[in-house]
Amino acid sequence: MKKLLIIGMSLCFSFTASASTVATDVTAQSKANECGTIVLYEKPPRTKNIYHAVINTIDDQVVSPKAMRFALSPGKHTIKVIENIQDNSLTRRRGEMKNYKLITFEVKANEKYSLGAKFYRNKRSKLKTGEYWDPIVWKSSEKSCSL
Repeated sequence: MKKLLIIGMSLCFSFTASASTVATDVTAQSKANECGTIVLYEKPPRTKNIYHAVINTIDDQVVSPKAMRFALSPGKHTIKVIENIQDNSLTRRRGEMKNYKLITFEVKANEKYSLGAKFYRNKRSKLKTGEYWDPIVWKSSEKSCSL
C-alpha cells in the first residue's frame, strides 16, 4: 500500500458574466428603485367638492401629518386617509363623526396621484357612518420616480 502525502493544493475558478446576466441584474435593481407618488394639496378643486385630505398611516406605519408627498413602491398599500373638509354646510360635533377611511391603493411605477376628500353635500347628515365623504384621486399623470 502506497501512502500519498498532499502538501498543497490550489484551485482556480473563473466566472464570466454574460451580457444577459448583467442586463438582468441592472433591470432587477432599477425595478427595485421604481415608485409612484401620492400628492396632497392644501387647495384641491373645491368647485368639484374636493377638499384637502391628510394621510395618517401607510401600511400601518404612522407618517407625519404635515407631509404632502409620498413615494411608494409599486403594488398595493393600505392607507388611512383623514378628511379636512372646510365647508359651512358641515356641522362638526366632537366624537360624532367618522372622518377617516382605510383604503387599499394600487400604486403604479412612475405615476403621480393627486389625492383629496370628495364631499357629498346631500349626505352631510351621515357623519357617524362616514357616508358624507370618500377619498378620491382627482388627477393622475405620468411622473418619473425613483427611491
